Amino acid sequence: MVMAIPLLLAQLLLAVALGAVQAAPGLHPVVLVPGYATNELDARLTELYQPSSPGCGARKGEGWFRLYLNYSALQDPANVPCFAEQMSSVYDPAADDYFNVAGVETRVPFFGSTQAFRYPDPDRKNFSYMSTFVEQLEKMGYRDGESMFGAPYDFRYAVAPVGRPSMVGDAFFRALKGLIERASGLNGGRPVVIATHSFGGLLAHQFLVRQPLAWRRRFVRRFVPIAAPWGGVVLGMQVLVSGNNMGLPFVDPRALLRQERSLQSNLWIVPSPAAFGTATPLVTTKSRNYSAGDVGDYFIAIGFGETVGLYESRVLPLFGGELPHPGVPVTSVIGVGVGTTERIVYPGDDFDGTPSMVAGDGDGVVNLASAMVVETPWSRRGGDFRIVKVFNVSHNALLVDDPALEIIIREIQRAD
Repeated sequence: MVMAIPLLLAQLLLAVALGAVQAAPGLHPVVLVPGYATNELDARLTELYQPSSPGCGARKGEGWFRLYLNYSALQDPANVPCFAEQMSSVYDPAADDYFNVAGVETRVPFFGSTQAFRYPDPDRKNFSYMSTFVEQLEKMGYRDGESMFGAPYDFRYAVAPVGRPSMVGDAFFRALKGLIERASGLNGGRPVVIATHSFGGLLAHQFLVRQPLAWRRRFVRRFVPIAAPWGGVVLGMQVLVSGNNMGLPFVDPRALLRQERSLQSNLWIVPSPAAFGTATPLVTTKSRNYSAGDVGDYFIAIGFGETVGLYESRVLPLFGGELPHPGVPVTSVIGVGVGTTERIVYPGDDFDGTPSMVAGDGDGVVNLASAMVVETPWSRRGGDFRIVKVFNVSHNALLVDDPALEIIIREIQRAD
């Protein structure tokens, strides 16, 4: 076994040098689950759609169109309110679940392929950091649809605790399970490596712990979460106050605030007591400190009180305590040594002023406390678990920076 590793590496290098078009023999297939807002999302508007303005209904009856990401369309400020409206979701208390706005149908194209998140906006081929990661895997012999598969998802949604409805999230889990089994079948029955980035790691973890242990042992060789925010991020508190322009510098984040507050997935990245404790201030106003144990009070203070019950019933049961081990070998790759907001300080009590940020350690997005929260419980369980720290590399750069990519590829190859 010791001798097989350098032999396989030699085969991989030879395949790259010869420009091989087939996957190198013996590779375990890889299923990639991207981060938040990394893959394309399509929409179509039906007659049930009641737009807030006539312009937002211009595409009614035209069929499917690219809702996210359409960089060119969003450069026109007139299109931003329509985008926000059509990207929003609605919680239905009677169904105890989240749904699209009435009359807005959505789909995630290219499931099973990496095409969905290599370029979520085909007009801007250089947008996605995931493309660099995919290209590196291709150099090692992986081929899209043969030994490398993509699992894009509707990033607006998540899953609820077992026994609670989550139609979109549950459908994704069924599709992911089928994809993993198909990937294994196409590769001689070899179990897969699940490699994820950021929010994708949270989804994949919840998927794994809900599968029978025998299934996990049969179909999953290794789980490689990259930059996973296991315990949420402090910046998640600010998103619910200031909005999130999704990396589009010409879009005012506040124009998307109502949409961001409507999304189930944004509650998942609120800092958890398990990672941040209940005494450490994460948000400070003139007269009050808010810790991870004060999230309910914080929601009320920012005018988001209607979501307290949803947070307490659909999020805390998943992330409020110790996260269960996924039951497969795990390598968690994290970025450290990059200034990361660990406290948000508002000058007054109304959250309208521009806050100052107190920085701590992490990858620029995920706090070190969040990335490391699984270390003790998962190490205590024993088995094949390790955390690999990549110094001075930021959240998205983990999939772009050459030394970081070398580390990640090495961990994927541990399966072989």
